[in-house]
Amino acid sequence: MTEHTAEHTHVAAEWIRRPLADLGGSSPQDAAADPQGRKKLEDLFTELAGMRVRLAGLGLPAVDPGELRKALGIEPPMAAAPAARQMRAVRMGPVKRSALLDELGTALTGGDVDSVAFFNVKTGAIEHFMHNLGDQETARIAQAQADADMRKVTPVTTDVRYGIMSDFIGLVEDIAVAGRLRSAISGKGAFRRFRETVDEDDALRRRWLAYRTKRHYLLALDWLHRLGHAPGQYGLNPTDYDWIAPAEEAETPSQSPAEASPEPANQATAGSNGEAPESGDQQDSTDEQAGDAEQQAQAEAQPT
Repeated sequence: MTEHTAEHTHVAAEWIRRPLADLGGSSPQDAAADPQGRKKLEDLFTELAGMRVRLAGLGLPAVDPGELRKALGIEPPMAAAPAARQMRAVRMGPVKRSALLDELGTALTGGDVDSVAFFNVKTGAIEHFMHNLGDQETARIAQAQADADMRKVTPVTTDVRYGIMSDFIGLVEDIAVAGRLRSAISGKGAFRRFRETVDEDDALRRRWLAYRTKRHYLLALDWLHRLGHAPGQYGLNPTDYDWIAPAEEAETPSQSPAEASPEPANQATAGSNGEAPESGDQQDSTDEQAGDAEQQAQAEAQPT
């Protein structure tokens, strides 16, 4: 065993015994034996894998989630075959803008891979903290984790963001355009190629920005619902966003094709909902960065 390998082994052995705020004060060892704790532990492994990729890009050492799994005797999750996914019915057109849903939707879709966001359930405010900015910022993150009113916003997976693009393509009436978009999202770099293809047509781009805004809002409302907080608590009216609580949605007949069908391609719906093109470019770029980082992180976590 080399000196480098031995050092990592000792770090892993120590890490699994320490209580962690991300695990509710439990140690990884204790969390691994509890179903709820195991889920939090898997989320933490995903976060650590992404952080390792970012630090490796800067030439800095980082803990290997694979070593931590070995120390706990946990096998990495098997890559499951993609299951058939039902597209969420979304009525195309204008959407009432909300600063809270804008910020929460961005945080949930990986707004910044170098930061972490917390939601204050009492005030409805979102606070952002940057990783690796020194002891003061680390202390602020620890304080937020210990605050009972703060909830960490864990971004959705690449699959969810990819699914939003795929669903939008299913609403594009022009078969040739839909075919180009479908080809664009095949393989690594899908977010970048999709953005470049959409940018070729201004009307299509506006429709995409409007659609993505509404989907991000729905993700945010779903997240609040899972926390057990009603949208009205934060001045939000679900009907303004065509949102139905997930449990109720399963019992409600799906929309008719006429309700779910998009507006004609020559109508610039993003302009009507006020989404600025610059914010769309920034989010697409972030999606690409986060998506590639997550794919690489998943590859890093697999055993060699």
